[in-house]
Amino acid sequence: MIEVLIQRDKAQDITGFKVSGHALFAEAGNDIICSAVSMLTINTLNAIEQFLPEEHMVVTIDRKKGFIEARLHDKPSEKSELLLRTLHLGMVSIEEQYGRKYVKVVEG
Repeated sequence: MIEVLIQRDKAQDITGFKVSGHALFAEAGNDIICSAVSMLTINTLNAIEQFLPEEHMVVTIDRKKGFIEARLHDKPSEKSELLLRTLHLGMVSIEEQYGRKYVKVVEG
């Protein structure tokens, strides 16, 4: 199962996320759930890096373990908050469509 941890500050702004695990929906290379989660995650990071270079984000990746963590140094700007909320929306949509057996989104 893939676990997506959405990290928030006291104001409930999204400040980062952790994605870990494997869906095990299908064989490696054919797993549409892993592909969807990976695409959402990497696209969000790329968008923040490309369009919001003033945002400082620490990213840790371990491909073998299926782990990625990203955390903003400061309070998110409106634009980065929108991108992170979009990531959250996409992950919840995958969870709702395929079930918590494969993807579980939690807040922390």
